[in-house]
Amino acid sequence: MPRPKPVFLSLLCLFSSCALADGGAPLEFSKELLPASGSEDQPIYIRADKMGGHQGVDFEATGHAELRKRNQSIVADWIRYLQASDEVQARGNVRVEQNGSVVLGPELQLRISDNTGYMEKPVYFFQEGMARGQADLLEFKGKDKYSLKKAVYTTCPVGNDDWFLRVGELNLDQTQQVGIAHDASITFKGEPILYAPWLDFPTGNRRRSGFLAPILGSTASGGEEITVPYYWNIAPNMDATIAPRFLVKRGAMLNTEFRYLEPNYSGEMHFNILPNDLITKTTRDEMDLQHNQNFGNGWTGELNLQRVSDSYYYLDLSPLVTMTSQVVLPREGHLTYDGGWWNFTSRVQNYQTLSNPFVPVVAPYASLPQLLLSGEKDNLAGFDVAFNGEYDDFRHPVFVNGKRLVVNPTVSFPISNSAAFFTPKVGLHAASYSLGANNITSLPESSSIEIPYASIDSGLYFDRNMTEKGLVQTLEPRIYYVYVPYRDQNNLPNFDSAPMDFTYAQMFTENQFSGNDRFSDANQVTLALTSRFIEEMTGEERLRMTLAERIYLQSPQLIPVTTSTSDMIASLGGALTDKVSFDSYVQFDPRNWQTQFISMYAHYHPAFGELLNLGYLYNRTILPLSSYAYGTPNTYALTNTLPAAVLAQGYALNQVDISGQWPLAGRWHGVGRWNYSLANRQLLEGTAGVEYDADCWALRIVTKRFAIAYQETASAFFVQLELDGLARIGSDPIAALKASIPGFTKTNVQPTSD
Repeated sequence: MPRPKPVFLSLLCLFSSCALADGGAPLEFSKELLPASGSEDQPIYIRADKMGGHQGVDFEATGHAELRKRNQSIVADWIRYLQASDEVQARGNVRVEQNGSVVLGPELQLRISDNTGYMEKPVYFFQEGMARGQADLLEFKGKDKYSLKKAVYTTCPVGNDDWFLRVGELNLDQTQQVGIAHDASITFKGEPILYAPWLDFPTGNRRRSGFLAPILGSTASGGEEITVPYYWNIAPNMDATIAPRFLVKRGAMLNTEFRYLEPNYSGEMHFNILPNDLITKTTRDEMDLQHNQNFGNGWTGELNLQRVSDSYYYLDLSPLVTMTSQVVLPREGHLTYDGGWWNFTSRVQNYQTLSNPFVPVVAPYASLPQLLLSGEKDNLAGFDVAFNGEYDDFRHPVFVNGKRLVVNPTVSFPISNSAAFFTPKVGLHAASYSLGANNITSLPESSSIEIPYASIDSGLYFDRNMTEKGLVQTLEPRIYYVYVPYRDQNNLPNFDSAPMDFTYAQMFTENQFSGNDRFSDANQVTLALTSRFIEEMTGEERLRMTLAERIYLQSPQLIPVTTSTSDMIASLGGALTDKVSFDSYVQFDPRNWQTQFISMYAHYHPAFGELLNLGYLYNRTILPLSSYAYGTPNTYALTNTLPAAVLAQGYALNQVDISGQWPLAGRWHGVGRWNYSLANRQLLEGTAGVEYDADCWALRIVTKRFAIAYQETASAFFVQLELDGLARIGSDPIAALKASIPGFTKTNVQPTSD
């Protein structure tokens, strides 16, 4: 028959054996007790088929016995509770549950007040870290603290023992979210793969000090290598990583990282040193310091200091593929004051230039110092007033040195409503130079120039509802006029100016040069038309179409043109669906019926872990690197904005770019990128790999080959085994995959919804 509901035990039954009733069917009894004085005062609840004991001394429960206190419960065939010592003894099918964790075993002894005791031959499941296993002995060391002897530990689900940690002793501290194993070996797929006399690992997301899993790798320049990182959790706002790195061909290296975070300042520092390179016979090192400071009262500061011992450091020793093309390292610091509507910045700026044999680069000018003053006030009697001022003391070991003062005030009168805008604007570009007595050029020691300019930006906005499709279509014509008189600038030095690329944004600027040493003359109108299809309910831009062209009312002299109109620029893009988006940009010469520039990229992302990117890049007008005058001001800008793959092919852009990740079969996913130069018939970057996502581990195998110069390539190979909740073993390809494949995500990390 079914068991009746619990009833409170009578006084007689409290202190003597209780007989069975109802023809032998057991009754379930329950009792509320208070522990001995001095222990926590939360009551203890006991219930069982049969109970008895001695008042104030002990209490026994037999048959389906359960003892419960707060969020802890003990179930067994037999339970004895000692009130004076607040101890529990249990035998037979013992089950202990607390804070979501479960421990099973044949016998238990536990003091409830401080959660200390032991269980023999336990089988356990810990909710923190989703870990499970068994041991010869489990010792309770306090609240959420355990010590296991001769134990097995894994995060794999029940029935799956793909990997496990076998230890002589395992200490788990769930309050600190850390596990410490002694005499530990990791078994994967039945084979031992790693032994460590001492090993610690996280059981949650909390930071803690300890050794991280070793990183294995191999490079052509360094040979096989291993890095053994130690993470030091110095304080809640401060940590460090100390990572000895051993390279077979080059020797022992030390990599360090230090990070700090305070309410008013933060930063990080990297220092890596190879005391005696076995190949070069020299000491090689790298330093990188990033610091941000808030001094209060509107004052902030920043330091960015980078240096390496030699120009080949990144090519030979950097573990990051993206660093191999580094050619200029900044060394700068600035102090800024934010006055609300105005700002002041004082900066010193210098660079270390690396003599990359594949990419010749000229050192940029240093600014020692640079002073910047800017301000903007809107709606002063309807006018918007702005001011930009800059003072530089330019230094260079080869080229002419000099000082420059530039001021650029502007006044505009914007008129706008929901259907149109009209913004006339006037401004002045004024610059003065002092080159000093050591000037070895033909330029005058002092010079100045003043160039006034005016512009009018105007446009209309029309829209119509496409109710049947749930879209709003817009039509946005725009007219931009700019006038700048010609001024001879041949006798002025050029410290930082270069012609800007012809783009849609450049068509709506007064000056066609970057920097402050050249200001282009203009008498021209830009006509543009944009139409958008916008989802009415969400505001999502489903399609955008733009067409623009510049009309020269007078041919400019500083940047001469031979036609009355510019090339046409057209763009088409948008999020066609929630899964498909694309962007395209085309520069077209209608006079010669030639395409000058094409940029097309499409993205297909139907689900998590499913991604495909398609791209094409073409530029007819970019010249080979050798055609650029050595030392021209734009050399630095080009070599530091174009990716290494572009540098490698000599600026001849005609590239196909395909990348993505996709499920292959079962739990296998493929990742890859194919970036190929049709102009040079050279692979700029090739990445191929697979990732296997199991229930409690992931395996990644990735190979990467990339160009560092014309017909010069380098390669990297990554193998990583990630054991969930324990360690990552091998070389990590994640950073390389994220850099190569836009939108890449690890498949063993499920997305979260907002």
